[in-house]
Amino acid sequence: MKKEFYKRYDKFKKNNLPTPFWDEERQTLEYVCLGNKNTIYDFENAKNKIDVYYNIVDALSNVAQTGFYYPFTAKHFVFAKENEPSKDKAVVGHTHAHNFEDVVSHLYDAPETFGITKDEEFYSKQELNYLKKVQKYLLFIGVKDLEIPNVSNDRFKNELHAKYADASIWTWDSNVVEEVLNNKLNYIVINWYEEYEFKSNRALIRDSNYDFKLFIETTHSEIKVYKDIKEKFFAKNIKDDDKVIIEYFKILNIFDNVLNNNE
Repeated sequence: MKKEFYKRYDKFKKNNLPTPFWDEERQTLEYVCLGNKNTIYDFENAKNKIDVYYNIVDALSNVAQTGFYYPFTAKHFVFAKENEPSKDKAVVGHTHAHNFEDVVSHLYDAPETFGITKDEEFYSKQELNYLKKVQKYLLFIGVKDLEIPNVSNDRFKNELHAKYADASIWTWDSNVVEEVLNNKLNYIVINWYEEYEFKSNRALIRDSNYDFKLFIETTHSEIKVYKDIKEKFFAKNIKDDDKVIIEYFKILNIFDNVLNNNE
């Protein structure tokens, strides 16, 4: 059976660069090429040894003998020898991955202990922002670190995510959030455009640090000129006499920290 399976790769036995291959039977995109001494996947039953990769990054990493290194700290599993399964354990410690998707996977498994404070030089600004936003949201909805490798399906049925699934997520400057919390501000400002039509919207509000602070609902709107509101809401590239849209909101909930988000 295994030999029959690998026959699908025979047509690539002379291709020494990664070749895109859409496997219709399994509905899977792979990158296939003739193996070399750095082979990761070695199919002994194939007519020629073939490398099969599931993303182009890994495929070209092997060809060019280069790659990515993403260090981080998180709870992860250390597996004992096959005859000692009772010694499998979860530990919090420094580890690494060779692609960003694996980093995100570790974050998903361990949002409570995941951290890259000492390793930020290995990440782009965009990657850092993504990881921080995802981690803050997972903690906000109460996702915990995995304690065992094989997790129950219940982990993926989250009541808080269901509660806020239809809400937008907006990031406001921390100073603006403070103004709202101190009852000094009850609207947001949007650049005016001809097709604008008010629609009530619910939104989770996070501050500059991506901590969730408010749950709001917009209630109504009006059109003003920017000079009438610029003392409270500064915006770039808007002139004093330009029209702006003011959307008023009411606060549905205030979150002091991630522990009280279901109050």
